[in-house]
Amino acid sequence: MSISTAVQTVDRLVKIIESFSSSRRSWTLTDLSEHLDLPKSTLHRFLCSLEAHGILRQDEASKQWHLGYRLLVWGSLAQKSTALQDISRPIMRDLTADTGETTLLTVYQTHEVICVEKVESSHPVRLALEVGVRRPPHAGASSKALMAFLPEEEIDEIVRSRGLPKLCVNTITDRDELNAELKRIREQGYAQSLEETDLGAWGVATPIRGWDGEVIAAIGLAGPILRFGDELAQKYAAQCEEAAKRISSALNGET
Repeated sequence: MSISTAVQTVDRLVKIIESFSSSRRSWTLTDLSEHLDLPKSTLHRFLCSLEAHGILRQDEASKQWHLGYRLLVWGSLAQKSTALQDISRPIMRDLTADTGETTLLTVYQTHEVICVEKVESSHPVRLALEVGVRRPPHAGASSKALMAFLPEEEIDEIVRSRGLPKLCVNTITDRDELNAELKRIREQGYAQSLEETDLGAWGVATPIRGWDGEVIAAIGLAGPILRFGDELAQKYAAQCEEAAKRISSALNGET
């Protein structure tokens, strides 16, 4: 597929989604075909593809098309992430200033962990992880700090659908070992990693909780192993925990 064809396809998909509004919540294939001036056969292929990804859904009885659950998930994530990032950013800057290491803010979504904000260390040698990067939940401190607090059935589904791929020399690839690690994280309140996702890199992270006590994100520190040790791990874990509490309080409107 050429770039121009791909762009045209994306444009058409966006126009399909934008056809739904508060005043027009559903469409028949015929009506939407006329509205978009697209052949019904072409439009039907697009609709089925969007349905497969949960972006649209078709009512079995009426055969009308509606917006799907995936857009609710994306909208909720965008709303939460924006507030979360705005509140977290100054606290993350404080954490990086106090430790000299890179601070990461991550969230869980659909079997993946996403980096949504980062404050870089001033050191010339630092971890290269960009905002928007997605990683599996079983590897790395920030990922494991989120995975540990997922429902057991969600963890089962992650392992069933994605497996436990080896990303680096110390990635956990055994389910029993992973279960023990997640239990340890829940008990001690923080996660730690050493060369689980990147050679020469370490990480420490703690969960951030919402008003109802549910884990909504994780804040962590990361850097090269030349600046790490057991004593620093304990110190960084305590500093991440304090930062997480500050973020939680701010999100919940506490002073």
